[in-house]
Amino acid sequence: MVQVLTSHFAYVFPLAVTKTVLVAQGQPFQAQLWKLALESQQHRVVLISPRPDLAEVAATPCQPLDLMVVDITTGLFNPYAFCRECRSRLPAVPVILTHHPRRPIEPAERRWAISQGAAEMIPGLAEADDILPSLEQVYKAAGWPLPIDVQALYTALEQAGLGSGKPVSSLPEAAEERQEQKAETQPAKYRLMYRGRPVE
Repeated sequence: MVQVLTSHFAYVFPLAVTKTVLVAQGQPFQAQLWKLALESQQHRVVLISPRPDLAEVAATPCQPLDLMVVDITTGLFNPYAFCRECRSRLPAVPVILTHHPRRPIEPAERRWAISQGAAEMIPGLAEADDILPSLEQVYKAAGWPLPIDVQALYTALEQAGLGSGKPVSSLPEAAEERQEQKAETQPAKYRLMYRGRPVE
């Protein structure tokens, strides 16, 4: 007979707490991925289109917000002015800024965004496989407890026709392969040269 001991050796994971997240993304694919990912973790998602008065809309939602995930590439509003206004009007609500997919975020750019009130700036989602590391970045920036429910995430992606349903992207080997693929697709950095020497 096999006895299962659970009293002293059980792992304790933090209970999921439902949050309300405003998602403002210019591309429908991005919006769909964020909605699927966040809802798979039992969060409520308020989807809106980026607009010039986004800060005003965010400050008067139908329910209090816990987080905002905002696309800054549409040109419809100044993202840094948006962050400053949110810091003034909604100081307890972290703002995650999303940039172009697979475009590296320069350190100075990220520092400026954070100095203006953003909690984090991350690349946009180029494909479904990007969602897990991006979601982990969002959780860390928002101060939410980890881990992510990976199986729930990939089940939601599979049901939407966007994944295999197997959380292979959470494996170290797959993550390394994904990083190598991204490194190959990243644009080369150019340096200003004068008479064969780099200009600092």
